[in-house]
Amino acid sequence: MSGLTLAEGAGSFLFHDVGAVPGPRTMRVFSFCPGSSTRHTRIIMAMHGVDRAAAEFRDLLAPQAERNGQIVLVPEFDPDQFPGVHAYNFGGVRRPPPDNTVLPRDHWNFGVIDRLFHHVRQAIGSSRETFGLFGNSAGAQFVLRYLALNEAASVDLAVAANCGCYMLPSLTKDYPDGMGGIGLDESYLRRYLARPLVILLGDADNDPNDPHLPRWDEAMAQGPHRLARGLWHFDHCKELARGLGVALGWRLEIAPGAGHVDQLIYDQGADILIG
Repeated sequence: MSGLTLAEGAGSFLFHDVGAVPGPRTMRVFSFCPGSSTRHTRIIMAMHGVDRAAAEFRDLLAPQAERNGQIVLVPEFDPDQFPGVHAYNFGGVRRPPPDNTVLPRDHWNFGVIDRLFHHVRQAIGSSRETFGLFGNSAGAQFVLRYLALNEAASVDLAVAANCGCYMLPSLTKDYPDGMGGIGLDESYLRRYLARPLVILLGDADNDPNDPHLPRWDEAMAQGPHRLARGLWHFDHCKELARGLGVALGWRLEIAPGAGHVDQLIYDQGADILIG
């Protein structure tokens, strides 16, 4: 795969993730490369939704990425290799209920993002040492957990859009609802709250009867719909940061008129990640 080239426009390639544990695996990655691409072109890693529709997600991000001059990479977390929300949205940290076993850190699924970036960077001769990270809905769940639980040293800015519910930066609430029970300490909370992160919300993502809205007790406690939950969570984390004496690295952006799955969200996300 060292001969990887990203053709102009939409494409895809197979990434042989030799660093995966318990063993190597292959993932398809859907890519977009703007006509203006050079070795200095910005790279955006984008996390698809619960539908696992990576190609469609790439296509939605492509128009603004072309205008902005951004390479987009969308790794496909197919349901055969990553079954259910625990393996994708929640990063493969614990086995699903009723087992709930916490897996060893090297089994968690977040590391594929860094390995993919470094593989592509080297293969195409990119001068970029960092990337932007974007996720909407289930993809935003992955983005936030990746930032909270990992060093994420290569991410310079992240956007988490229209999350259905939020993992709380709390060590007293067990993962996946909080960050407790998986071997973390307060330094993880401090680092997470200091991250360069934009919480992006569509102000029309406010349907309490949306059939895909998470409805378990922890989710409902955050608000009646996604917009309310996002606003509540941002305020909650501002107070947490203040209590810990951390300068909050996050900011809140609203996409006027945007619903849950909306081109306005994708365009605004790409614009934020111009960097």
